[in-house]
Amino acid sequence: MKRLRTILALGCAFACLGAADAPHITGQLLAYQDGYVFFTNGNGFKVSSTVKILDDATKAPSAATPHARSFARAVFNDAGEVVEIDLVGKAFPQEPLNPLIENFVVVASPKYPNPDLRRGAQQTSSGIATSFSGKLVLVTLTVLVPSTTPLNAQVYIATDQSSWNPQAVQMDRVDALHFRVTRKLASGTILHYVYTRGSLQSQERAENGLDRDPRDLVVTDADVRTENDVVYQWADQSPVTGTRIQPNAVPTPYNPAPFPNLPSVIPTPHPG
Repeated sequence: MKRLRTILALGCAFACLGAADAPHITGQLLAYQDGYVFFTNGNGFKVSSTVKILDDATKAPSAATPHARSFARAVFNDAGEVVEIDLVGKAFPQEPLNPLIENFVVVASPKYPNPDLRRGAQQTSSGIATSFSGKLVLVTLTVLVPSTTPLNAQVYIATDQSSWNPQAVQMDRVDALHFRVTRKLASGTILHYVYTRGSLQSQERAENGLDRDPRDLVVTDADVRTENDVVYQWADQSPVTGTRIQPNAVPTPYNPAPFPNLPSVIPTPHPG
């Protein structure tokens, strides 16, 4: 019995050694779908119908499934199909392609790295180096609103991720002129947003009273992130536009009353 255990142990060791020596690639995943796996360097590979999803630490079947931003090792068979995906719970270095695996590529990477996908040091438009690993970051947005803001007003955030719904994210009032909200966002998220009071006609304007470009927020690889913004004026209080309504304004679920100046009771006409 002891000899049998020794033989089985040696067999397992040689099997594990064979899997480690098999052609493989490591890195961060971009997508896993429709029978293919893509890495963030842009390379895509065909996945076998009998692929094994394993935990890299234990080599046991994993309850998790490969997903975007997870780190993994893809092991290939001689036909160039991915037959094993080992999921790793921490950052995994992106290995360069060896000549053999280059022949397995279904979708090749670009000649230059995509800065939105390349892991590691990045350069933003402000020249600040950032790192995008996909970790969840606690992001707090605080905004100072104009003193003309009604005391019973509610402030919201409209984002590109919500199709600019003017009531997408409701903020909490801190005091008479400050509102705040905290959310968890993945590192690498690029958020475009504007502040509103619940409708497109009451969204924020630039300091000169004209339409302003959406704000940009790049979530870097940190534990927490705070952002302090200032709303200089609201569109429906702007001295440039006053309370004029945009042409062809129609009621919508997000803006049920696009004509706030209409009388609540229509007067009965009298013959002259």
